[in-house]
Amino acid sequence: MKDTILEVKDLITTFKVDEGKFRAVDEVNFTVEKGRALGIVGESGCGKSITAMSIMRLIEKHNGIIESGQVIFNGKDLLKLKEIDMNVIRGNEISMIFQEPMIALNPVLKIGNQIGEMLRIHKNITGKENKNRVLEMLKLVGIRKENEIINSYPHQLSGGMCQRVMIAMALSCSPKLLIADEPTTALDVTIQAQILDLINEVKEKLDMSVIFITHDLGVICEVADDVMVMYAGKVVEKASVKEIFDNPLHPYTIGLINSRPENFKRGEKLKCIEGNVPKFSELSAGCEFVDRCYASMDICKNSKPTLKVIKSGHEVRCFKYSE
Repeated sequence: MKDTILEVKDLITTFKVDEGKFRAVDEVNFTVEKGRALGIVGESGCGKSITAMSIMRLIEKHNGIIESGQVIFNGKDLLKLKEIDMNVIRGNEISMIFQEPMIALNPVLKIGNQIGEMLRIHKNITGKENKNRVLEMLKLVGIRKENEIINSYPHQLSGGMCQRVMIAMALSCSPKLLIADEPTTALDVTIQAQILDLINEVKEKLDMSVIFITHDLGVICEVADDVMVMYAGKVVEKASVKEIFDNPLHPYTIGLINSRPENFKRGEKLKCIEGNVPKFSELSAGCEFVDRCYASMDICKNSKPTLKVIKSGHEVRCFKYSE
């Protein structure tokens, strides 16, 4: 039996907006197995990053709240822990790589101080041992001239180098789970490939579990074992990465796969999913995807489909597959 390191059950996270209160994460359920990578995919505004922030309990409290659900990590429900106990887990047992390294890194602190702080807080490693461990982490993520980089500020480094520093910081305490929130979005293709190879290499070396968030299905092919497709805060399809690409079922998943540029020859017009992810005020009384769906039926306009198991390991939220 596979070891489950993280189990998210019926997670609901809401935000207050001018039109009222809306669910950015709407009854989301999934598991992450030890040593495996889950890819969460979907367009911007579908709830991917908010799901990750909810796991880490980093939702801004002035307008957002985790209303209900469970986030069970190594047998503990993180949503029930006191903040002081959560701080022990956050950055230590669960680490996160954020989208924009130039924003996530502190501009007035040297790289060595920022990575070293993680080790001081969570591992009580100080002095020369701290510096040696920082240098070791920089080497691990493929940074050369580590003695020079340790004394540099973020603005003195390239975007790819800053992203490597973010990964070094996230891995410094040898976490059991790494959450990577679109870590390659701002990077060119060559650096992107290097970062993906690095995450895969470290995952295998540390037997670490990974949640990889992206809108790029090409990236998913490179890093994920399992895939969860999200739309308007809901999970619309879940399966292994091979099953998703060999047998996509939900019209949204099919649309994402069909819109990949590599599927087209030079000169051919690219396909796209018409329309945009709906705002809270524009949500349908039925299926959230109905206004963009090429296969919609009358029932889709007034009723909401549930997530159904089509076969072992493959679930989809669509009336096409209802009994």
